[in-house]
Amino acid sequence: MRIFISSIISLAILALYAPSIMAQTLVVGNKREHTVSFIDLKSGTEYARAKTGKSPHEIAVSPDGKTAVVVSYRGPLFTGNKLHLFDIASGEKTGVVDLGDNKAPHGLKWVPGTNRVMGTTESSQSAFLADVAEMKLVGSAKTEQQGSHMVALAPDHQTAYVANINSGSFTVIDMKTFDKVKDVKAGEGTEAIAVSPDGRQIWVGNNNSKSIMIFDTESLKKQHEIKTEGIPIRVEISPDGQSIAVSEPDLSRVRIYDAKTYTPITSIDLSDADAKVPVTLLFAPDGTNLWVACTGSAKVVEVDTSNWSIIRSFAAGEGSDGLGYSPLKRVP
Repeated sequence: MRIFISSIISLAILALYAPSIMAQTLVVGNKREHTVSFIDLKSGTEYARAKTGKSPHEIAVSPDGKTAVVVSYRGPLFTGNKLHLFDIASGEKTGVVDLGDNKAPHGLKWVPGTNRVMGTTESSQSAFLADVAEMKLVGSAKTEQQGSHMVALAPDHQTAYVANINSGSFTVIDMKTFDKVKDVKAGEGTEAIAVSPDGRQIWVGNNNSKSIMIFDTESLKKQHEIKTEGIPIRVEISPDGQSIAVSEPDLSRVRIYDAKTYTPITSIDLSDADAKVPVTLLFAPDGTNLWVACTGSAKVVEVDTSNWSIIRSFAAGEGSDGLGYSPLKRVP
């Protein structure tokens, strides 16, 4: 009888907590309509769409999954200098951070263990550090490079790497002092950038020269180069460090590579999901899924990483691009 009662209690506890475990949220920046979509991953439906600053590109989500930070980048006759904050559970805006003279924010990462986000500001050729809790800018560093666009953080959060499109380089930033350390020459049109989970490699995608370069983080020397058929606009590394996903918007596909041998594993043809122009890529924290924002189709495609097959797609807004993940569910 005691075992039976204990089992009933255990089942009741599981039933109580199962909805919050299952119901997760994907946040999508819709850059052409200046909105943010909040998608319930359990049902696959959008539960909120909120107005944000113009040209919302990249998104960072707090480690507790409660807050999404969205950049207001730039467009025709507009250059932004603000970050917009949203409560993920409700989909409501909670504040705005003014970046002052740091203009055209784009790349964005949450610095784990802090209330801070680190990003790039393209027009001012700089990187910035902002405190989300205090709602203010706390630091900036000049890259002195053209087109400072995307950013990646080392696993120990002590170093950041900024990809500079027009300069064809990436800049190394010391996160302790928030000073520029060095510029490293890459290919032509360096945009995509990612750091391996073990912290040993930097992967960069070069749009104009259609190549992916792999650099050693200690020496900053190039170790290998992969020639691509399409434009490698984003490079994302799986949480286990085994696979590399590369979005090629001109071919409307995602190419998967083996991270150890640098050889291609497969290609995901997004036309199978009636999707085109993939840009931002995001792996689920456990690596079981890959989400692909398809800017040309106002949707996000979900991929099963066990066999790299398309599972489903979610409707989003026009120009769906930036992605953020939260383990939290919607508040009814």
